[in-house]
Amino acid sequence: MPLISSISDDRLRAYLTNEIAARYDEPPTSSLPVPGSTSFQTGQAGTLLDVSRAVVLISDAFRSSNARQVNLTFSRVNPPRPSIDNLKILLQQIVQLANYDGTLELFIDDLQTGQEVHFAYDQGQLVRPDIAFTAASTMKIPIMTSIFLREPEPLPQDVSDQISLMIEYSENGPADTLMESVLDRLTGPLMVTEDMQTLGLENTFLGGYFYPGAPLLQVFKTPANQRTDITTEPDVYNQTTPTEIGMLLEDIYYCAEKGGGTFEAVFPGQMSKNECQQMIGFLSKNRNGVLLEAGVPEGTQIAHKHGWIIESDNLMHTISDAGIVYSPGGNYVVSIYLHNREQLVWDSANIMVCDVSEAIYNYFNLDSGGSRRCVTTPGGS
Repeated sequence: MPLISSISDDRLRAYLTNEIAARYDEPPTSSLPVPGSTSFQTGQAGTLLDVSRAVVLISDAFRSSNARQVNLTFSRVNPPRPSIDNLKILLQQIVQLANYDGTLELFIDDLQTGQEVHFAYDQGQLVRPDIAFTAASTMKIPIMTSIFLREPEPLPQDVSDQISLMIEYSENGPADTLMESVLDRLTGPLMVTEDMQTLGLENTFLGGYFYPGAPLLQVFKTPANQRTDITTEPDVYNQTTPTEIGMLLEDIYYCAEKGGGTFEAVFPGQMSKNECQQMIGFLSKNRNGVLLEAGVPEGTQIAHKHGWIIESDNLMHTISDAGIVYSPGGNYVVSIYLHNREQLVWDSANIMVCDVSEAIYNYFNLDSGGSRRCVTTPGGS
């Protein structure tokens, strides 16, 4: 006679989860930051009961007249990446151990998950971020964006050559030439500012050309430079915040990967996927071997722009670097700006930024083993 039976998969699954898995599972442990270093201690792998497979095997055994024994299978689970909060803790420890007494702001965005790290220090104390900094040569990212918004495809060779000089060699003359020829001879910088404001970057502006003695075309008051609690004495000609440069890089990245995005929403039909990929290409040629680049393994693609200037007192007060890092464990945006009212000493600032960069890379690539490539010779402005 045929056997008539029924099995509740839901009750069986609940029993396996609550009674068997709870007793024998060994969940993996997370990787944790190593205090005083730029690395993470690898967590322990775990084993988890394959509940779905067990439901099938047990159901078959119930219906069998002789195969009444079931061997349950467990799967190996690798340790998860450390939490984003642990990365933040490690980065803050690096800044504290460096005894940095100036102003620093750091912005990071995980381009896979959208998780962010964002904090600022002033004289060794945590402060509210979104501080106005002199943009220096990182302003060339907004300038390049404005050029691509207006220059039709394909990009003329002379324009491409000028962008290469502006980004790869960080020359100021080509930046002025591009704004004069592609944007407007008189108001080119203000057009860059208008583009950034249209994108929602209210603290990023360019008030005049780069050449010495260039007139200030407009004074800009922003939420960042109107703060009364902290100031980096930013240049009245060009300013930004680490967050806003990071957001602009995000827009370029997503446009280059999938097309559309913010550019298409704000400037419909003016920025193609191919043009964004070209911008990534230009930024990837900016190789200087210091700051963010020094903290990632040689050969890693990093599409970035650095900036620093020697000011009227013949001292360096501001250093910045912002870019997109492409790594096996995930791509991310990082933007860091430093300022010291007295003097920013290159060697110590460069090493601290290198340590920060290496720690971020190690967070995304736990098996990378790190890479110490910090050098002390500036490669451009």
